[in-house]
Parts: sequence; C-alpha cells; structure tokens
Amino acid sequence: MHTPPSAPGFAPAKAVPGIPPAAYHDPAVFAVEEERIFRRCWVFAGFTDDLAKSGDWLTRRIGGLDVVVRNFDGELRAFRNVCAHRFAIIKREPRGNGLLRCGYHGWTYDRDGVPYGIPGNDAFFGLDKAGRCKRALTPVAVAACGRFLFLRIAAEGPTLEDWLGPYGEVLRHASDIFVRSFDEQEMVWNANWKMGVESVLEVYHADTVHPTTFRKLVKGDWRCDHAGAHSRGVTSVSDQSARWWDGVAKRLDFRPSERLRDYDHLHIFPNLEIGFTRGLVMSVQSYDPLDPARCALRLRLFLADPGGLDGGGKGGSAARRVIEDTARDLNVALLREDQEESEQAFRGVRQTDAPALLGLNEERIQQFHAVWRDAVGR
Repeated sequence: MHTPPSAPGFAPAKAVPGIPPAAYHDPAVFAVEEERIFRRCWVFAGFTDDLAKSGDWLTRRIGGLDVVVRNFDGELRAFRNVCAHRFAIIKREPRGNGLLRCGYHGWTYDRDGVPYGIPGNDAFFGLDKAGRCKRALTPVAVAACGRFLFLRIAAEGPTLEDWLGPYGEVLRHASDIFVRSFDEQEMVWNANWKMGVESVLEVYHADTVHPTTFRKLVKGDWRCDHAGAHSRGVTSVSDQSARWWDGVAKRLDFRPSERLRDYDHLHIFPNLEIGFTRGLVMSVQSYDPLDPARCALRLRLFLADPGGLDGGGKGGSAARRVIEDTARDLNVALLREDQEESEQAFRGVRQTDAPALLGLNEERIQQFHAVWRDAVGR
C-alpha cells in the first residue's frame, strides 16, 4: 500500500524544474491525486466549534467522496455520506443539526452507522439486527488537533498527531488563542488546487502583485523550514503594522499570542494554509479540489479575543467591528489578487510542455512538489 508522503531530508540547494505542466490539468493526474493524496492523507474539514452540540453535523467532499461528521452525545463520528438503501446523499447542506436521516426514504443511522429506523422494515425488508449491521455506513477516520478537525478516508494510516508532527503544537496553541471566528467565505477559483496552494507558499510575487496590501504588512526577512510533508514560513511584521496591531490589542483588551508575533504561515499538506499576523489575527484557508480546472477556496478569520466565545470583554464594541472589517478587507483583497494571478497561470500552464523553474526563494514550492511526487509516484 502506498504510504502518505513525507519527503524526508528535503533540502533545496539550487533552482530546479517544477512538476510537469500536465500535472495541473490532466484529468488522469487529478484522479490519481484524489485516490493517493486526498483519500490517504488527513484533510482539514473545519472546526470542532461547528459540532459543539449533540446532533450537529457537517459535510465535506474529499477525494471525490462525500463525507458527513456528526456529534453523537459528545462523540464525533464520520461516515461516507451515502445511504445504504439506494445511494442517496444523506446530508446535503454544509452544516446543520438533527438526526442522521436520509431525506429520500427516511432511513436513520446510529453512532455506528447502523440503520435503526427503516420505514416499513417488517413489511418490505425484514432486516434483523445482523442484516441492519451489514447495511452500516462506511466509517471515515475523524480526529481533532485543538479545535482543528481532520478526516482521513483511508482505513489505515498514521495518527493525526504523527501526521502533523511538530506543527500540531502550533495548532493546539492557536486553538487556545483564536477562539471566535468573525468571518467565513467561499470563493471558486478557475484554477487547479495546486495553483492556489503555490500562491501562498512563496512571496517572490509580493512586490509586483501585493505592493499595497501584503507587502506593506511585512519586512520580507523570510525564514523557512519544513517538517515531514508540511512547511512553515516566518517574516517580521513591518514596524508600522506592529505599532498599529499592538495598539489594537491594548485598546480592545485582546490577548495576542506571545509565540506568533511575526507573520507566521503554516502549510499543512495537502491544502491547508494558516496565517498568523502579530499574534492577533488567524486566517485559515483550504484549497479544495472541485475538478482539474477549479478549486473552492474556503476562508475563516479569527481574532485573539479572550471574550470571543462568551461575548465578554470588549468584543461587541464598534472599535472591534472596525478591526474585523480591516482584517477582512485585507485578506479578501490579497486573495483576489492571488486569484487573478493563479487563474492566469492556469491558463498559461495548459499551453506549454516545459515545467516551471523554481528558484531558491521558492523553496517551499520545491518542497511541496517533492511531497506531491512522492505521493502520486511520479
């Protein structure tokens, strides 16, 4: 069995060719990615906040398969979101609360995925306990790191803790600091998912694409590393931005992280991107494949607001809303700029047979490509 990727010992020393251009648009390559990457790796699915109450559920599509996660009296269980009766998708909305019941014929499933409510069972099906167990939903592995929720389609594989490695501690720490989401958005990009990931793994384009947005936020003194399949990039926040955000923290009585005081970016393979600004803002992005030519960018924004969950502190002030608007506008502007360039690059990659040339300042893309090659066997 092909094991999830790790790219051990990767250390870029020179400019190298990127992955083949066809890897961005060939349907056959996309099918391999769905099977060997997205069904075998732990994939970010959302936050445990969305499943806080018994009966809460959420749905995701991972590796071309529909998945539902539900809170059963405090225990999270995940299954393939396909009814065992006649193949209907059981839950069709992104989130909700209620029984795990199929809307087509009313079959209802318990915490083990076994149908316990079958309308007309005695008259039409005659399923006893053993027969109902044979019709159980296919389970999906579910685990959380802090409040970050992950799913793994494959029945076997590393634990989430082993998969995340040292970056798991960053996610646990962030879960304690960034307790309240203030914005959630979804954008469809007309580009392959890898184009989206690559747009945040290098800052070579910052001067030309983001001169009035991201470039003013940071100094550009990047330090990069990687652990297993994942990578991290850190740069100092500009003096002007640091003063502004420190003033915000003091005025609104926020509780910034003392460990994430720069601009700190994590890439969790395959498609989760987490950015921290001055320990006060967390941006969580996933580039979810829709097909070879499109991905869905899902964005959640958080502030380091100690009163965020219970409404205490100064979280409801007009000043706080100004900060939310500022952070939202900046992040959306950055993503729109990246979207335009990614879509243009995707247009171009379908017109060439020559791979990209990745420089030393694109080392995180080099590492991403190394992990990708290991995963798909190319």
